[in-house]
Amino acid sequence: MMKKRILSVILVLAVMMSMAIPAMAEAPAKQKVSYEGGGCVEVEFTTRVQYKNVSVTVKNPAGKTMTVRITELDDDEMSFRVEGLKPGTRYSFVIDGVRKGRTGTYGTVKGSFRTPADELFVKEAEYDRREGELELEFYGRIQVKNPKVVITDETGKTWSGRVTDLDGDELEIAVKGLKRGSYTVTITGIRLKGQQSYTSVTASFRVR
Repeated sequence: MMKKRILSVILVLAVMMSMAIPAMAEAPAKQKVSYEGGGCVEVEFTTRVQYKNVSVTVKNPAGKTMTVRITELDDDEMSFRVEGLKPGTRYSFVIDGVRKGRTGTYGTVKGSFRTPADELFVKEAEYDRREGELELEFYGRIQVKNPKVVITDETGKTWSGRVTDLDGDELEIAVKGLKRGSYTVTITGIRLKGQQSYTSVTASFRVR
């Protein structure tokens, strides 16, 4: 009789504990991670997901945290853009604030991507306010053909630039009137030396 009572108490306690513990959401699984070029990374999930205060952290092989901007959030995929990437390098990322389905807690998704060894990247960008000149240094020697240069500030205002000099892996662009702040420069009609087709490249810089 006593054993039956003890067993009944244990069963009741087990049921109460199972009801008290909230359901934990399973972290969404990655179906595919694609490096789209130009610093853009796309992550596809196997199921529909939800986001809350989502953030992305990207680190290089040395552990340095890169500058990242989320560009798209969809119910089964997301995209982000990373600045300062190097060619032929693997980067790790952590997405925080995402969950599978519509219930449970928000968690993290981890992954990595690799940049192509032959992609065009800007190594350094520096603007001289006195001269009204933007100097870009690339990873590798470059060529241009009928280049077009557009500079955009944080508000969306644009300026047209003009290529004034090309020397190996360095490019000089004339653009006057930039004040202190953050800008993005996009150049079309440019390629690494030896590549077959011309493409475009985008880089960010600050005017101090």
